[in-house]
Amino acid sequence: MFLLLSFLVSFGAKYAGEFLDLPVSGRAQAMGGAYVTLARISESPFWNPACIVREEGKQIFLFHSESFGGIINYNAVSSAMSDKTQGLGLALYQVSYPDIIFTNDSVALDTANVDDWVLYFTYGKKVKFGEVTTSYLYLGANVKTIYRRWQEGSAYGFGIDGGVLYNFYPFSVGLYIENLTTTLLFWNAGTREFIVPLLKMGISYEVPAERFSGKFILAGGLDTNIENKITKLDAIKSDPHIGVEYVYEDRFAVRVGWDKGDMSFGAGIKLGSLTVDYGQSYHPQLGTNSRLSGSVEF
Repeated sequence: MFLLLSFLVSFGAKYAGEFLDLPVSGRAQAMGGAYVTLARISESPFWNPACIVREEGKQIFLFHSESFGGIINYNAVSSAMSDKTQGLGLALYQVSYPDIIFTNDSVALDTANVDDWVLYFTYGKKVKFGEVTTSYLYLGANVKTIYRRWQEGSAYGFGIDGGVLYNFYPFSVGLYIENLTTTLLFWNAGTREFIVPLLKMGISYEVPAERFSGKFILAGGLDTNIENKITKLDAIKSDPHIGVEYVYEDRFAVRVGWDKGDMSFGAGIKLGSLTVDYGQSYHPQLGTNSRLSGSVEF
C-alpha cells in the first residue's frame, strides 16, 4: 500500500485528483459507479450537482468505507434540499490514511496520518421547455474547497464542478465535469499542482416490472480523462461503468455492477424515511472494498 501512495505522490499533478474520484455511496458502489444520472439529492455533490433538483424534499446523507483492510478510510456527510425547481446542498468529504509507514531502503523511518478534506457548496436548477412536458433539463454546479495534509506538508485548493441531467422518461442522460475550471492546489512549500477536468458521462433506463411488483434500472457510464493515465479502455482514455438494480415496491433493492473491470454487488432497504445502502467490490490485487451509506428524509 505504501508503494501505491508513493506512486500517487511522486507523480504530482498527474494523479493529484485521485482522491476526488472515489465512489461515495453504497448504492453507487454496488452499481459499478454507473451513477451520474441516479444520484439522490443528498449524494449529488459527489456525483452530479444537477441531480440535486431531480427529487423534492430534504435529506441528510452519511457515508463510511474502509478499503484494503482498513488502510484507507472514506467518510462523507451532506445535507440537501430541493423543491424540484431549485436545490441547495452542503457536503463534507474526507479520506484518511492512518499510520502510514514512511521508509528508506525498506527501513521504517516514521509514521504519519495522511488526510484529504473537501467541502462542497452545491446549487441546481430546472430549465423549463414549456408549460407541459415529460422532458426535463437540470443544471448544477459545485464550488469546492480542498485541504490536503501529507508528510511533505499541507495544501489548500479551490475548484468548480459542473453537471447536466436530461430526463425523458424512461431514459436519463447526464454529464458531470469534475474540476471544470481546473482545480488549483497551493502547497505550503511554495509549489502548485493542477487537477485537470474529468468527464463523467452516464445513461440510465427504467423498466417497470409490474409482474414482480417493482422495477429494473439499467445504467452505464464512461469516465474520460485528458491526462495520459492508464485506463481500462486505453484507446479512448476512458473507464467504463455498468450497473443493474431491481427495486421491490420501493422498499428493497438488489444490485450488481462492473466498475472498471471489477465486479460489484450490494443491496439497499428503505424503512419509512430511512434508507440504508451497502456495496462491495473486489479487485484481484487490492482485495475487497466495502461501502455503507444511509440517508434520512425529513
